[in-house]
Amino acid sequence: MDKLKNMVMGLIRLRQTAIGREEHNYPVNTAETDAHSITGKFYWCDVLKLLPLILDKYRNRIQLIYMDPPFMTGQTFRFKQPVGVEGWRGNREYIIEHIAYDDMGKAGKEAFLSKMRKVLTYAYHLLSPEGSLFLHVDYRTSAYLRIMLDEIFGEENLLNEIIWHYRSGGRAKKHFSRKHDTILFYRKSRDHYFNLEAVGVPRGRTRRNHMKQGIDEEGRVFWSIKSGEKEYRYYEDDKVYPSDVWDDISHLHQRDPERNGYDTQKPEALLERIILSSSRPGDIVADFFAGSGTTLVVAQRLRRNWIGADNGVFSLHTCRKRLTGNIHSGNSNIKLLFHHCMSIKDPASPYLEDESSMVYPAQTGRYEICDMHLKRDIDGDAALEVEMEQGYLIDDSDIYPGIDLKYTRIGNAQVEIRLCRYDIPEMYTKFKNTDCDLGSSVKGLNLDPLDLVDYWAAGYIEGNVFKVRNSSGRTASSPYLQERLKIDVTASCIPAIHIVDVFGQQWFFELESGS
Repeated sequence: MDKLKNMVMGLIRLRQTAIGREEHNYPVNTAETDAHSITGKFYWCDVLKLLPLILDKYRNRIQLIYMDPPFMTGQTFRFKQPVGVEGWRGNREYIIEHIAYDDMGKAGKEAFLSKMRKVLTYAYHLLSPEGSLFLHVDYRTSAYLRIMLDEIFGEENLLNEIIWHYRSGGRAKKHFSRKHDTILFYRKSRDHYFNLEAVGVPRGRTRRNHMKQGIDEEGRVFWSIKSGEKEYRYYEDDKVYPSDVWDDISHLHQRDPERNGYDTQKPEALLERIILSSSRPGDIVADFFAGSGTTLVVAQRLRRNWIGADNGVFSLHTCRKRLTGNIHSGNSNIKLLFHHCMSIKDPASPYLEDESSMVYPAQTGRYEICDMHLKRDIDGDAALEVEMEQGYLIDDSDIYPGIDLKYTRIGNAQVEIRLCRYDIPEMYTKFKNTDCDLGSSVKGLNLDPLDLVDYWAAGYIEGNVFKVRNSSGRTASSPYLQERLKIDVTASCIPAIHIVDVFGQQWFFELESGS
C-alpha cells in the first residue's frame, strides 16, 4: 500500500519535437579490469555528404574500412518487415515489404563510378598508415573498381583478391552459375597491420584424407602420413589459416537466425574474419554503406569503435535494434550515437491533450536541405542535416496515427510510461514518393493494439539530443514488445518517447504533466 501511495496517475501533454541525434549511453563495467570504453557513431545520411565533414577529424585515424556498395545491378532491393508477434514468428501473411534502397546502377555506370571514386579517395585519406580497406564487389564492378583502387592506393598495395565462394542460390541455364563475390584487400602503406594468427582455427578432423590416426606421448591427437623414411604429423589442435579463397563461410539462407530482412545482408562470420585480421580492440572500424549493420555489430562485439553511415531509413532502424540489442544482452561500457541527418522544418508543436490521453501527433513538416548546419559542431557530434526529401512523410494531411498511452509518476525520481495503442486510420494511406499503401499492406490482418510498433524508447531530451534510458524492440527471439518502460528522472528532465512503426515512420514526443 505504501508503494501505491507514491504512484500518481495524471493527464499528460504530448509535444512533438525534432531531434538531432539519439544517445544510448551505458556505464563502464568497473568489474572488468581490462575494459575500455567503446563508442559507435551511426550517421543517417548519404556517404558523400558525410565524408567531407569527418575528414579533418578522422584523417589517418581509421584502422579498417569495409564497404559493400550496391553492385550496379540496376535493381530495387527490398526490406522485409515483420508485423507484430505473428510476423516475427515467421507467419508470411504478417510480413510486409518496403524499398530498402535503389541500386546506384540505375543512375548509369558513369555516375556509379564517379561516386565510388570520390568515396574511395576519402577512404584512403581516412585510413591510418597501418590501415586496410576491404571492398566487397561482384563480377559487374570488380574490374572497374580494382583499376580505380590501383590508381588511388597504388598497385603495390593490393594484398589480396579474396574469393568468397558460397553454394546457395539457383542454377543458371545459359551460363555457369555465379557462386562467388570478390573482396579487394588493399593496405594504406607498408606499415599496415595484419594478424593471421587471429583468424586461425583448429584443424580438427578435416583434411585427414587417408592418414593414420595416432596419439603422442602428451596425449595430443594427430594424423600422420609417411613419405619414404619421414613421418609427417598433423595435429587436430594445430591451427589452419584461410587462404584467399573463402569457402568455409556460407551465405545466409532465408531462415537463418541472423536474417533481419535485408536482401543483401552478409554473415557475421565473414566480417569477423576481416575485423580480427586487420584491427585490434580499441581501433576504429568504419562502414559507409552500413545496410543491415553487420560490420558495426561485429566490430562492437569485438570491442572496436565504429563509424557507420547509410541514407536508408530502414538501415537506421535495423542498425539501432541490432546494436542496442547487443548491449542489453551483456556489453555494458558502450556509448552509441545515432545521428539524424534530417530535421523537421516548422513542425506542428502545440500541446495536444484530452481527458483520455488520446494523442494524434501532427507530423506535417518536411525534411529539407540545411547545408549550413552540416558542418556545425561536427567535432562535438552535433546533428547532421542532408538534402534529401524522404518518401515516408505524409504531405499536408490532417489525419495522423492514433496513440494511447499512460504516464505514471512513481515517487519523485521515476516514471513509468505505458504504450497502450498505436494505430493508423483507414484514410491514412499513401506516402509521398513511395509505393507503400499503408491501408492495403496490413488490410485483413488481425492486429493487436501495438502490432504496428516495431520499436519504442523512453528517455529525455537535452538540447537536440534524445538520451535513451530504456527501450524495447521486436526481434525473432523476442517478438513481444514491452508495453511499460520505466526511467529515472530529475526535476530538470522532461520525459520523452521515441516510436518507430512497421512502415519506417518515427516520432519523438516530450511528455509533460497536465496536472
